[in-house]
Amino acid sequence: MRVLTVLLACIVVWALSAYASGRIAARKNRGVRRWVLMGVVLGPIVFLVHALYPARYSPETRPCPQCGKRLGVRVVACYHCQYRFPSVDVMITRAPADAESRRALLNEVAREYGIPYADATGMLDSLPVAGFRHVMPDQVSEYVRRLEAVGATVTVVPTPPDASRG
Repeated sequence: MRVLTVLLACIVVWALSAYASGRIAARKNRGVRRWVLMGVVLGPIVFLVHALYPARYSPETRPCPQCGKRLGVRVVACYHCQYRFPSVDVMITRAPADAESRRALLNEVAREYGIPYADATGMLDSLPVAGFRHVMPDQVSEYVRRLEAVGATVTVVPTPPDASRG
């Protein structure tokens, strides 16, 4: 009778370890099935393994209001259903004259657009049309602050309501 009680207690501890392991894995953005299986195999030792594994990176996302798919927070249009989020257009109207400030602006534009430095140079050569960027309303002040910090003159224009729907 005593052996049966100990065996039953071990099975319960192993099962609870597997369940808790799955819950911890879900919180850390890890594969739940894999960690439940590890909990079954390792029992309470799985918590030591969990302590050694950091949480997996998960980018910030938000749902598309039209189709519900998850999108990045900086996306201005859904690539699933083409819904356009209300955005603000930021246009660089004048680049700084001195070489150091211009170089800093080129670096900022190349980084923001994800383009090579030479392409950013071509963009700024065609001012005032260049530097046109759709930005989410909550990100405008930060983007404008970064551009003005390097000496650019910036114009902020709200996107017309008819263009904000896809």
